[in-house]
Amino acid sequence: MESKYRVEKCIGRGNYGTVYLVHSILTKKQYVLKRISFENMPSKDQTHVAAEVQMLSRLNHPNIVTYKEHMQDDENLFIIMGYCEDGDLHSKIKEASRAGVQFSEEQILKWFVQLVLALKHVHKNRILHRDLKTQNIFLTRKSKVIKLGDFGISKVLDGTLDMAKTVIGTPYYMSPELCENQPYGKASDVWSLGCILYEL
Repeated sequence: MESKYRVEKCIGRGNYGTVYLVHSILTKKQYVLKRISFENMPSKDQTHVAAEVQMLSRLNHPNIVTYKEHMQDDENLFIIMGYCEDGDLHSKIKEASRAGVQFSEEQILKWFVQLVLALKHVHKNRILHRDLKTQNIFLTRKSKVIKLGDFGISKVLDGTLDMAKTVIGTPYYMSPELCENQPYGKASDVWSLGCILYEL
């Protein structure tokens, strides 16, 4: 990994993973490297990690964070993804709120249409995102293009009418069926998308 990429800085941390901004030694392009440590990670969670890599490699859409490649050693999995220079939508909303400004209706609609197209692609591939929230939506330079990311707790459905049953996700964005511990499907992701629209 070190022979191909150089770490510039740490840009985020999670329960098992750390996210770095890196650049390719060969092309000098910037990427995001997600390092996931297997140390103290239950085997069930290791399965989720493998699923995220599998899903990222299947999803090819201009409004979904680009998967480049992955590498693995005995202790870590490294996932290389496209870099979204303008950070996440959550930070953008907080920044606007602190400045006392609101996004224009035109800007909100531009972002929302892109999110709908990304989610349509995800669902077309029989995947539920299950954790749609502003922290998992990223912006490219000058906030023009929005990209859906972080598929760590997604679920691949065996058939288009399959329903998931695991209660998972971020409470603010949970659909009523999730809150009531009922089986759920694509509509649950659409509910979360509506919450994001309302937040914007």
